[in-house]
Amino acid sequence: MKIRAFFLHSRVLCCLCFFLSTALGLPAVQGMLIQYLPNRGEAGDWIREGEPQHFEGEALYEYIDGGAEIYHEYGFKRVTVQDFVNRTGKSVSVEVFEMTNSESAYGIFTFKTHKAGRKVSIGADAQLADYYLNFWKGNILVTLTGFDETSETRDGLLLLAQVIDTKLDLSGKRPWIVSYLPRENFMSQSVKYFKGILGLRNSHPFFVLNIWGFEEGAKADYAKGYSVFIFRFKDSDRSFGQYGQLKKRSAEHPEYKVHKTANKEIFTALDNRERRFFVSIHRASIFLVLGDIDHIQALEIFQKIQEEIGD
Repeated sequence: MKIRAFFLHSRVLCCLCFFLSTALGLPAVQGMLIQYLPNRGEAGDWIREGEPQHFEGEALYEYIDGGAEIYHEYGFKRVTVQDFVNRTGKSVSVEVFEMTNSESAYGIFTFKTHKAGRKVSIGADAQLADYYLNFWKGNILVTLTGFDETSETRDGLLLLAQVIDTKLDLSGKRPWIVSYLPRENFMSQSVKYFKGILGLRNSHPFFVLNIWGFEEGAKADYAKGYSVFIFRFKDSDRSFGQYGQLKKRSAEHPEYKVHKTANKEIFTALDNRERRFFVSIHRASIFLVLGDIDHIQALEIFQKIQEEIGD
């Protein structure tokens, strides 16, 4: 009787913790990520296969060999993984990642998507590419992976994602820095949001122009052949310090054969691949434009970003 009472008491405590965390808007505990997965009959003939797997904190390295660092840079907490199959034997793997906040979920979403993907109306943002579907909502990122590119598998990806979306009663906003990217000739599927050097290097291999110490950054490609980067630092002392280092390294490094300074807050360089970039600074932010663009166009872009950020 004492053993039975102990387990009954434990179950009551678990339920109480779940309802309290839901009421207070706290992140779901590890096992509770299962609540977002489709149950039998909710996604047509797609049903769960096998037991779900759970990985939390540093245990992510056991699941993603060599790729866990980028998740931790964005703010990883835990993930639940579950396979699904249908009656014809098609398979889809579903990963539900709980991140630190909505900015973290959005950031890792942009890390996992690319310009060639197709935007779909699921969650806050979603993209379907080949046999992958990624979407984010609140502090949750969901990745669905099929094992072939048949229409049956793609339909399964969409159906499973739609069911999960209905279970995610969450909300969140894109980081403000993304809204500062100019919208003219803007390629929306190219946006990247990063919280550290791994995300930045995934966006572009800067080599000697690695930018350190920023709080957050955003990047987008533009139809006219250039890319725009925005980096926000904790304060203007840090941004001006890093800006000075960028000028110094680009002027001294042999890879950059042309270096000019328009004024103390703008400089430009041309590397040995004829790639031109312009760098500017405004308070606690650094702006960089890279690609097929001239000095006047770069100045116009910098001005637009400053107007968006304001004083």
